[in-house]
Amino acid sequence: MQDNEISLNLYTDEEVQQGIQEIFQHEKFMAGMKAFLPQKLFEHIVNVKDNVKSIYDFQANITKPFLTTIQEISISNLSVSGLENLNKDDKYLFISNHRDIVLDSAYLNLLLFENQISTSQIAIGDNLMKNRASEILFLINKSFVVKREGTPRELYAHSIELANYIQRMIFEKIDSVWIAQREGRAKDGNDQTQPGLLKMISLSGGKMLKEHFQSLKVVPVSISYEFDPTGLLKTQEYLNKKNDPNFKKSFKEDLNNMLLGIRGKKGKVHFNFGKPLNEELEVLDSAKNGKQKLEFLTKIIDRSIHTNYQLNPINYVAYDWLHDSTVFSNKYSFEENEKYTQFFQDQISQLSEEEKDDGRQYLLAMYANPVKNANQYED
Repeated sequence: MQDNEISLNLYTDEEVQQGIQEIFQHEKFMAGMKAFLPQKLFEHIVNVKDNVKSIYDFQANITKPFLTTIQEISISNLSVSGLENLNKDDKYLFISNHRDIVLDSAYLNLLLFENQISTSQIAIGDNLMKNRASEILFLINKSFVVKREGTPRELYAHSIELANYIQRMIFEKIDSVWIAQREGRAKDGNDQTQPGLLKMISLSGGKMLKEHFQSLKVVPVSISYEFDPTGLLKTQEYLNKKNDPNFKKSFKEDLNNMLLGIRGKKGKVHFNFGKPLNEELEVLDSAKNGKQKLEFLTKIIDRSIHTNYQLNPINYVAYDWLHDSTVFSNKYSFEENEKYTQFFQDQISQLSEEEKDDGRQYLLAMYANPVKNANQYED
């Protein structure tokens, strides 16, 4: 298989400078970046761009300072656990829950980079590649495209190509790969792996599904944000779709989501790297057929993500308020209850009167679902 069949112009080191020069010739991009970024960061990027000669240079001199600045602006504490589960000489398939369009994979790679572990390639949907400037940025930053539009035959052919590409990256120890556990974000906070995603990945493994996923060194990753800065937008999108089943966001709305997600208040952010799945997959041998094997595998990944998710007091407050209970009142103080209740009330107050009841249910569930998911494994 030729690289260009699946890489979809994934940039090589030799192409990085050309891409940078192209993107900095976009007047709208430059104007937007100047308006969006703090002046000091904007000036830094402009000053170093001509010296960036490789993907590593780009990540070290542009991506890292950008993410560090965003961390200072919007994150009260960025933490990580489970890095001891990774061998720096190995490559992994990271499968994580998905909340933020850009930052999930970006901070995952930053944490790897800061701990001298090779960064991963990032699988992104083709809906994010409809603007040339964003396309260049993603491709320089080790992203490859997952097609979501096309005929069934085209999508199946792409799935085989994609599965083979992921397998090759890991088998040949070229790069680790990050992919979300489902198409799109879990906008309601209910993190569930799509069996269809695992079926796609299995296409390069023949009938030896257990052995295939063991060889891919699958690492479930749990990503938790204390606050979701796009929570109100997600709630409004849910309400729009409820009122109009044909409602679909435009690329501009995706971009607004992206920008708000980047700069908006996130509070505590935590990444947990689970152990590579190996012995846990032996249970797949007891499955009746391939479909059940995928169901077992889905549950194994979900369990890791759910139980390693870092729950915050806001999640417990949301659960108790949603269910009109005090089940988790020992998980938050009186002051925290007041603080987070006020936060939710402020969000809900921005909805129209006729939308407030449904909007309140959806917004609270967004924060309560991680509690529900983790609690199902309690004895």
